[in-house]
Amino acid sequence: MTRSVLLSSFMLLCVTVIESSILSNISFLYVVPDLVLICTIYFSLLNGKTLGVTNGFISGMFLDFITGVPFGFNCLYRTLIGYAYGLFSNTIIISGIMVPMMSVGIGTLVKSILVHLVALFFPNVNVYVTGIISYQLLFEFVENVLLAPFIFKFLGFFKKYLVIRTTKDRVDDV
Repeated sequence: MTRSVLLSSFMLLCVTVIESSILSNISFLYVVPDLVLICTIYFSLLNGKTLGVTNGFISGMFLDFITGVPFGFNCLYRTLIGYAYGLFSNTIIISGIMVPMMSVGIGTLVKSILVHLVALFFPNVNVYVTGIISYQLLFEFVENVLLAPFIFKFLGFFKKYLVIRTTKDRVDDV
């Protein structure tokens, strides 16, 4: 389990740096895709709610430190998303194209709602410039959904090092 947490945390750190320093400087992107959310959803669906909560919190912590928002803002809603997707780790098979697209699409919509709810507790964070449904959300939704199968496939190459339990162990738990 420690190896999986360390490797997934390192991957989340790399993706956070790529998202916040490289993708945010590309001028033709209207909105930066949330690669960290996609990775968090993958890790949660792969290993369950315990690692989902851990990865959600760690990814939120990385984003809080790098983006400069008040500490805990990203941690809170990403932890909730990690837990929610971890609940479905035994029922959802993450291979294919449609399942990653639907999971990430739902995750992006849930993220938008949770960001606006969590912003009520952080008066310094101004997310009300755009509503819950906006063009930014539409573009982020499309980018996340289109990138999800590719990122899930890429992370699948490291599945041997990321998974805590095998499929046989999951069947025995049920």
